[in-house]
Amino acid sequence: MDVRIGAPKKHGPPGLPLSPVYIPRAVIDGLTVMTTSRATELGPLLTAMLGHEPTAGQHRAIHALDRLLASEKDGATLVLKGYAGTGKTTLVGALVKVLAKQRRPVVLLAPTGRAAKVLSSYAQAPASTIHRRIYRVSPQSDDSGYAGMSLAPNKDENALFVVDEASMIGQGGGGGAFGDRDLLRDLFDHVFAAHGCKLLLIGDPAQLPPVGSDHSPALEVKELRSLGLNAGMVELTDVVRQAEASGILVNATALRDLLDTVPPETPKEEQRLQPVFVQGFADVQRIDGYDLQDALETAYSRYGDDEVCLITRSNKRAYQYSQQVRARIHGFEEELCSNDRLMVVKNNYFWAGKNGTPELIANGEPIEVKRVHAIEERYGLRFADITAGWWNGNEYRELDAKVMMDTLSVEAPALPGLQMRLLQQSVMAGMTARNKGQLYRMLKEDPYANALQVKYAYAVTAHKAQGGQWQAVFVDQGYVTEEMLDREYVRWLYTAITRASEKLYLLNFVPRFWGEE
Repeated sequence: MDVRIGAPKKHGPPGLPLSPVYIPRAVIDGLTVMTTSRATELGPLLTAMLGHEPTAGQHRAIHALDRLLASEKDGATLVLKGYAGTGKTTLVGALVKVLAKQRRPVVLLAPTGRAAKVLSSYAQAPASTIHRRIYRVSPQSDDSGYAGMSLAPNKDENALFVVDEASMIGQGGGGGAFGDRDLLRDLFDHVFAAHGCKLLLIGDPAQLPPVGSDHSPALEVKELRSLGLNAGMVELTDVVRQAEASGILVNATALRDLLDTVPPETPKEEQRLQPVFVQGFADVQRIDGYDLQDALETAYSRYGDDEVCLITRSNKRAYQYSQQVRARIHGFEEELCSNDRLMVVKNNYFWAGKNGTPELIANGEPIEVKRVHAIEERYGLRFADITAGWWNGNEYRELDAKVMMDTLSVEAPALPGLQMRLLQQSVMAGMTARNKGQLYRMLKEDPYANALQVKYAYAVTAHKAQGGQWQAVFVDQGYVTEEMLDREYVRWLYTAITRASEKLYLLNFVPRFWGEE
């Protein structure tokens, strides 16, 4: 059955008013979960910092935050869910500012470098990636080669840990230096290792889940409670007044409403959803391939190189679009040039750091090529020595690094595991070591085995874009048949269009997406 998107519906506040004794309150599979605590009178301060009358959902969230901060329970955790346009970002930004005035410790975290940058921007405070905060290089090695990571100590007692884009947090460490670590569990173990710490997990349940998963465990209260946390949930559903004038947010709300028409447990073959865009907004523009170059030139001229991104369905198509942008917009003729913009696609501890202390360059971190020194082929792969510009938190640095050229065009998200293992075996074949432990330590110090894996940052998949935000975003429909129009596609589309803050270009969407068939 086809379901058409019309004007976004209004959502009223779910449930009954909250008790002055129990909070947060959440409906989880029909169960009401409550945590007891005493209020801290945070509410009036938050309301004043917002500068406007909160929505009904924001009022409930403020009350829940008040109770979270006052809680004396171990593992006190609040999940703050909110769709695009419901005021989640504004509320969290106000919370951080209020706590800063009170000199209460706050730690801001996000899954990727780009997401941390966005969080830092709206909270007006430093933010870090989760990996950079919770892991450190272990001085001990074992036979697994890249398992030399351990949890860093948490020295911030009585701190509120604010983790944005929590829908992206999975239960795998991302491979490489992190092996098969459970990122979600490690996050909890780090946060609650220090006395009095609280955890606020923020996420949008309509966005894509972690790669390889069909749901976002960090947003599921039942899963958090099964891990021993005292977790509750509050959800923002009311669209704020400012969002009603934005075509980007109106269409995002319409896509979210479309998702609500088909329960997640519906068999995939029965999920027939046809998005139809709401038209008539200046911030949403329909274009086809013939208009693309002119639209890109306009966007780059208006918003700058760092604030334009094209989102597509596959790494192959992202590479093709990136090559077009490089050649036609920037005039780049070589495969890698000065001023090229790249995105790191695998966590790396090897190339950054000061005074012998490793620093993480996280998956999703943007880097700028300052100079290309040399390109060589070795171990069946190609490598480039570059000087790169890189933001480490709020500090801009330049570093010399070796990057893996092959990942620029590979159709996988990063170098496939088989090729990575072949590279490691080739590197180790040329080493002389007394034992296996020494061999792995030498491997961890080899620049080729630890080369930065990168892709062009001009066009990316929705998973790579998730957590980031650009002023101008181009979303390519890609190849989509009627059978592919299911919940997964709608979530992909929702995630893609909500990356835009000022201007959204909808590229190559066929007439039925505009209600013309």
